[in-house]
Amino acid sequence: MKQKGRLFLGCILLFFLASLGLFLNFDRDRVMAAAEARHIPVPQVLSSKPDVALIGDDFSLPPVDNDKPVYDKYTTRQRQEKGLPTTYGKTRDYYYGDNVVYLTFDDGPNDKNTSRILDILKKENIHATFFLTGQNVVRYPDVVKKIYQSGNAIGVHSYTHDYKKIYVSPKAYTDELLQTEEEIYKILGVRPIISRAPGGTEGHFTKDFWTAINNIGYIEVGWNALTGDADGTGKTADKEVENIKQQLQLRPYLHRHLVILMHDAYGHGATVDALPDIIHLLKGQGYTFRVVTTAIPPSWQKA
Repeated sequence: MKQKGRLFLGCILLFFLASLGLFLNFDRDRVMAAAEARHIPVPQVLSSKPDVALIGDDFSLPPVDNDKPVYDKYTTRQRQEKGLPTTYGKTRDYYYGDNVVYLTFDDGPNDKNTSRILDILKKENIHATFFLTGQNVVRYPDVVKKIYQSGNAIGVHSYTHDYKKIYVSPKAYTDELLQTEEEIYKILGVRPIISRAPGGTEGHFTKDFWTAINNIGYIEVGWNALTGDADGTGKTADKEVENIKQQLQLRPYLHRHLVILMHDAYGHGATVDALPDIIHLLKGQGYTFRVVTTAIPPSWQKA
């Protein structure tokens, strides 16, 4: 009874602090700290949140035409403890549009590169998707907040990015997904349900890997175009832009569903420099920019 009473009083206190913040421009970080001290989920005290879509308690996914970042208000561990479903099932609906592009960035966040990319996206009035490693989430929590609060989408990209660790077994892979989602949840109070395998699934995933990630509700997101900023073919900003131009010319089916792989970790300043030209190129060709959602088709699908 004492514990319930303390929780009740804590909720009243947090409600008072949040209300005070609305009128006196109270520092939101203080409210969040107070919530964490009383083990109250952060989303209950944030005075403003980005426009996102949340999956249902029954793990029902948003409508197929949803264009907002998708998150879960529970971690996988919390779902298991509450006896809630941990997956959407075996099938999901796909969204198809004309000239749709998804800008995606792997390996971050990074304090300099990611922040510069967010500034560019804001200036261009578009959004992108960031697949984060757990180690960098812990290193740059404020950047994680910026990605989320600015309306961009977040996915999981393992914890260590160490192929020798994550591809030992399906359990080793999903353990890093779960470890990373817990770190993201500590910062945001929500967790992603989209993921991208470091180096891609080809040559790394067996059928058991696919089963393992489906059992915990993750949607794997590949790519079908890249700037070459990680494979040595895009060593300069100009070359990265040229690589995208060539791929669009050689593979016309990309005009229906384009998923571009880029990187925002340390050492990828050229990608940041190339980004405005890439965006202008795609705008000039009539592309619509979307964040990755739960309805994204497989990147290799040419429909």
